[in-house]
Amino acid sequence: MSQHGNDILSAGNYVLNTLSMHSLVSGKRLDLTNLFKRIEIYEDMFSPYITAKVYIQDGFNFPERFPITGQEKIEISFKTDVNALPLVELVFRLYKFDGQQISENGKSQDYVLHLMSEGGYLNFSQYCGYAVNGSVSGMVGTLFKKHFDDSVWKDRLEVESTRDNYSLVVPGVYTPFKAISWLTSRAISQTGKEYSPFMFYETLDGHRFKSLSKIIEDGSKNVTNYLYTIGNIGIAEGSKQDLGFKSILPNRYHKIQKLEELGRFDAVENIMNGLVASRMQVHDLLRKEDRHIEFYESDVFESMKKLGDQQRLKQGDSLLHKSLKTGGAYFYMPTTPYTVFSKGNPIEDNFQTEALFLKKKYHTNSFLTQKIVMQIFGDSRRRVGDVVNISVPKPQSDVTVVQDQNDKNLSGEFLVTSIRHTLGTAYSCKMELSRNGMGV
Repeated sequence: MSQHGNDILSAGNYVLNTLSMHSLVSGKRLDLTNLFKRIEIYEDMFSPYITAKVYIQDGFNFPERFPITGQEKIEISFKTDVNALPLVELVFRLYKFDGQQISENGKSQDYVLHLMSEGGYLNFSQYCGYAVNGSVSGMVGTLFKKHFDDSVWKDRLEVESTRDNYSLVVPGVYTPFKAISWLTSRAISQTGKEYSPFMFYETLDGHRFKSLSKIIEDGSKNVTNYLYTIGNIGIAEGSKQDLGFKSILPNRYHKIQKLEELGRFDAVENIMNGLVASRMQVHDLLRKEDRHIEFYESDVFESMKKLGDQQRLKQGDSLLHKSLKTGGAYFYMPTTPYTVFSKGNPIEDNFQTEALFLKKKYHTNSFLTQKIVMQIFGDSRRRVGDVVNISVPKPQSDVTVVQDQNDKNLSGEFLVTSIRHTLGTAYSCKMELSRNGMGV
């Protein structure tokens, strides 16, 4: 086997090993591999569960005959058709059925099965309403073990350790995933020079509770390169040319098929949302006192883990002096952060979220400053949280005489914040990429 695995691989080829539906009511099983038209699987860094859609063309009326009622388990396993790559194995629950269209001859119908990962599906039937204490990372582990079977989290849950210490009552109206998302605002990483917000999300490999710094650090260990060229110049089908890096996939899998920039910056919105500087007034309802907190991007930009080189606004603009020095955004927070002190609860207050509010708001939004969407041939290794490096040539007529031919505003490293895996006649990945700022 060569370093590329299957060298006769046609662009977009994939292996669909399993696509089956199992009724948990009747016990019936149905193989869907000859019925589907397209499968779409979605990962998003801002979603605690993955979802999918299966587009079906059916001449046997399975919605009635099976029947399909919304209590089915769907198993999918697939991979890019390269020998060295492992199968991606997923278990979903069917939660919605729509899009039914009967053919003109009345002998078949099309419909869409909407799927959600098992953890996400079961989450909506579970509620909290109990006290927890200790580190946030310990609380996250407790929530998973208390509410979900091993199949949901065992060997599929990654929780970064935190160095915080709280005594909290998780509201009874919170589902486990809402409670974990609520805990992200309280988590403090054990490592790192500067505060980094935590994210709770699910990839094809399982659930993740990690700080943004850790996500970038892990993603940067194995950066994948992609090239944007017009009309497939220099990357012909089956080409073996040297791209400057080694890959288990043929060169054409590193060709960006489509590239679209969604946003580069919005200076006014950045100022209003506290991405330059902000201040907050806290009104303590119990102690009847006001506290004031300020935040400035310039104080943390150099020490924070990030992708992107530049701050939102530069020094030297006299008209923006106030925004840079006094805070362009203002927030008001009424709060009652104190708990009852006792021998069993030595934690007197939970005001840490107050101190982290402005930092979390800044860090969470800052890495979304520049957003790009790109489409590539399907690579079943790609995950939310990956770091990719894209090369885009300068869009100018004299580019051939320029020593550095890459456009710095579009090229460089980006964080993958969402992915749509599409399996149909071919396999493709559409990824949303984000970073802190432009390269110049």
